[in-house]
Order: sequence, then C-alpha cells, then structure tokens
Amino acid sequence: MSVIGLIGYMDKYDFAINLAKTINIMEKSVLVVDATLDQKLKCVIPALDNIGRSYVTQYNNIDFAVGFNSMHDIENYMIEQGINIGLYDYIIIDIDSPKGYEFFRTRGIDKTYFFIDTSVLSIVKDKDLVKALRVYNQQEETLKLTKVWFKSYMSRATENYFNEQIKEYNVSWIEPEYEVPNDPQDIMANIDSQLSGIVNINKHSKMYVQTMADITSEIIDDVTSKEVRNSIKRRRD
Repeated sequence: MSVIGLIGYMDKYDFAINLAKTINIMEKSVLVVDATLDQKLKCVIPALDNIGRSYVTQYNNIDFAVGFNSMHDIENYMIEQGINIGLYDYIIIDIDSPKGYEFFRTRGIDKTYFFIDTSVLSIVKDKDLVKALRVYNQQEETLKLTKVWFKSYMSRATENYFNEQIKEYNVSWIEPEYEVPNDPQDIMANIDSQLSGIVNINKHSKMYVQTMADITSEIIDDVTSKEVRNSIKRRRD
C-alpha cells in the first residue's frame, strides 16, 4: 500500500476523484480520504444509505472516507466494519491545512504533491502548510515535494516570491512539475461527473488527460504514461 498526499490550500476534490479514477482504470484499488477543513466531498459523493457523520462509501468503484477527524478514526471505523485498510493499493489524502496534515499523516506519506495557485491567500496558507511539513519531518534534510500548478499560470516574479517565502524550510522540488489547466472543458466534465455519478476522464481536455496519465504512471511506477492514456481511451464509463 502506498499513501499519496495532495497538499495545498485550494479546492482539489475533483482532482482527487479524477486521479483515483485513473488509478482505478489501471486495475488498482484506491481509498480517497477527505482531510480538508470544509469536508466538501460530503456534498459531492452520494451516500444516501449512510446517516452517520463519518463513513466510508463507494462511488464509481472507488472508496471514499469522509467526515473523519483523523486517520486513526478511519482505521477504527474500518475495523468495526470488517475492512482491512491494508488491502488498498493506494490511499489518496486531500489535505489543505496544517491540522489536516497533523492528524492524517500517521501512516506516513510516500509521495507528496504540493498544489500552488497564484492568489495571495493561497500563497500565505501554503506557507503555513510547508511549515507544518517541516515540523513533522525534522529528520529529513530537505522537504521533497512535487510541484503542481493548479488551474493558474505563475509568473516568474510570483514564483520567486513564493520560493522566498518558504526558503527557510529547505524545500527540494522534485522533477517533473505538473500543471492542472483551467479549461472550460474540464470544468464541464467535473460538473457532469458530479451530476451523473459517472467519472469519465475521456471528457476532459487533452492537457488534463495528459497530466492525469503522467502522474498516474509516476505513482504506479510500472506503467508508462502512454499505457495509462491508452487505458483511458478504451474506457467508456
């Protein structure tokens, strides 16, 4: 089992759903954990048969854990339900605050994707997140993160400003970096998946699909980006 952290102060639940679906297309089991402050996945993932505040539910062949306060709470819930959390191939954790990182990092995070956009608020909040990562990873000489530009273009001046803000935390950006476009086609595809209950990666823009394929091949490791793209194209749901 490998734990993937999607860390950054912005709404990226659609990205988490689409990444999980792409990994699932490659015949891997995935659990998506909503560790964000607002817990917006509760509004996106239908779970009409669950009346509790916290639950694990399946949506489009992917398991989602929503409403929990910590990874420990999720593990206890799964023990009660007779589910072995260790059987998942991948756990994807959506984190947008230092508190979320503190309480959901207990299984360790094998790969961290750090999401950045250009708003001043996001930069300030992301600095707090980098600080939290440093506090809980003091044994690491450098923080090894993969950069994801999220639905925006960052000018050189803005990039330099952000890097200066986090300079004291000794971040090492791992190549390659990725970009999530803000294409109207992707916005409509995400809305359609929420309303239909079917996550169809094929409906997204070519650049979005390429980003999904690249990241998925990096996570799974033994498949190429081209193989992932071909699997996406063959998929009809």
